[in-house]
Amino acid sequence: MARDSGLPSDGVRNRMIASDKVGQMKFLCSMILCLVLPAGALADGLLDGRIFVGLIGPAGSPDLADELRFDDGHFWSGICTECGFVPGLYEARRTEGGIAFTGELESDSRGHFRYDGFVADDGDIRVDITWERKRWYWTNRRALVFQGAAAPDAEFASLSHILARMNGLDIDGNPRCARF
Repeated sequence: MARDSGLPSDGVRNRMIASDKVGQMKFLCSMILCLVLPAGALADGLLDGRIFVGLIGPAGSPDLADELRFDDGHFWSGICTECGFVPGLYEARRTEGGIAFTGELESDSRGHFRYDGFVADDGDIRVDITWERKRWYWTNRRALVFQGAAAPDAEFASLSHILARMNGLDIDGNPRCARF
C-alpha cells in the first residue's frame, strides 16, 4: 500500500516550477519596462476632465455630431453611451506634440469599439475607431473616425453621472443606434 508523503507528484511539481518561472518572467519584464519608459510615459487619467466635440462616422466621412469625455480613468462617447456602450478604461501617454491614448467601449448586444487616438497640444483630436460585432455566423467590422477639438466650456458630466443616466435607456428605440 502506497503511502502519501504529503509532497506533490512529479507532474504537479513540474507545473508549479513552470508557473513560478512564468511569474518571475512577468516580474522581470515589468521591471525592465519601468527602467526603459520615461517617468509618466504611461499615465492613467492623463485626459481626465477633458471634453472634445466633433464628428464621428465612417473613416472617409464622419457625419454625426458627438463628444468624447474623460473622467476617473474612463472615457466615453455621447452617442455610444446612448446605444448601450459602457464607458471604458483608457491608457494615455504623453508624446511629442500631444497625448496618445487607447481604450475600448463594450456593449452586451452591439459589440465593441477599439479607440486609438491622439490629442494634439493645440486641443485637436483624431481617433481611429474599429467597431466589431460578432454574430454566430459572421463578424461585422467597420473603420470609423472621430475628429474634433477640445471644448473647455462644455458642461462637465462625471463617470458616475453617465452610468446613472444609462440605466433605463431604450437603445432599440434610438434611431442613431441602428448604425451599430
